[in-house]
Amino acid sequence: MTLSLLKSSGVHESAVKIGVLPGSPKTMLSSIQWLRAIAAIMVAIHHATYFSDLLSQQSGEGARELWGFSSWFFGIHIFFVVSGFIMIHTINNFGDAGAWRQFLARRLIRVVPLYWLLTTVMIAGVIVSPHSLEIAANKFQYILGSYFFVPVLRTEGDLRPILGQGWTLDYEMFFYFAFAFAVLLPRRWGISVLTLVFAGLAWLGRDLGKDTPIIFTWTDGVILEFLFGVYIGLAFEKNWRLPGWGAMISVLSGVGLVIMNLQGPTFLIAGVPATLIVGGFVLGPQLKDSFATGWLARVGDASYSLYLTHVIILKLVYKIWVTVVGDKLPVSVFLISSILAAILVGLLVYHLVERPMTNYLQKKLLISSKPKTPFSVRTVEASP
Repeated sequence: MTLSLLKSSGVHESAVKIGVLPGSPKTMLSSIQWLRAIAAIMVAIHHATYFSDLLSQQSGEGARELWGFSSWFFGIHIFFVVSGFIMIHTINNFGDAGAWRQFLARRLIRVVPLYWLLTTVMIAGVIVSPHSLEIAANKFQYILGSYFFVPVLRTEGDLRPILGQGWTLDYEMFFYFAFAFAVLLPRRWGISVLTLVFAGLAWLGRDLGKDTPIIFTWTDGVILEFLFGVYIGLAFEKNWRLPGWGAMISVLSGVGLVIMNLQGPTFLIAGVPATLIVGGFVLGPQLKDSFATGWLARVGDASYSLYLTHVIILKLVYKIWVTVVGDKLPVSVFLISSILAAILVGLLVYHLVERPMTNYLQKKLLISSKPKTPFSVRTVEASP
């Protein structure tokens, strides 16, 4: 699930050995960075409210909603649509020999290292405190599935890997491999086949349950949200643009549909609103640089680190709060301070761990070439 500033590198012998083809730095809109930041913060708020509700229950108060809004998990669907947009926007060599290998190499380098690192941290925590996580499945199979993005039931109805929020990466990785197959074909054919396959899978899986976790995940209608993002990217490339009022209507319509809390297939009740919001940001006029947009861009850079680490930090802050603070301060103070702590740690992990690690692996395993002519605000490396 972040976008990092791309540093050009020379040709490395190791890249030639593994057969990775030259890749180009990719251009990305600042609005996509802002969306990544918004989505990551929304998910952090969603989990922070879980811990704040625990504190409220301990003090005899009822559960509360932050700003009267309870659907903060919706950030996940923004991520999925944004991911589809990023893939089509940054890949311009459909049908080229080895293009699929270049694509997958970049995806794996961006996604896997930090996820594996934090998954290992979680496993170490479970070893130290065996009762901290209930795992009804075969533990060895479950750990392997957690590392290699293969959906495995933790308990009945629970498809989360050992790093809980990594369940979305099971969907992302399936999309990446499907997209890599699409890259084997000329662009028009590749996108057409991808569309037909995903639509067919979603139709076949419409009534499946989680008792078949792999098939359930790969046929979940949620995969259509990646396609929504792909088609926003195609519209952007064709220079389709919304006027300011049109972009505002698109975004507000998406937010309104989420607030209405409609019932139905997830790709409709969440995917369509996410598409309206992403489309409004991407196809509408770009906002002028300001302190707020600059801050969002920086959090957008760190959104992957924030997404993967925030639950760990929120749980740590919660335990410290229960031990040290108790009921001396309002729960709202915990909610705000825990969210800020998660964002701060996400930024630190990005700058101290994720970015250096990614840059090192890119230099070792990828051959870089001259960047294509930029046509958007920032030049960055696309991420999940």
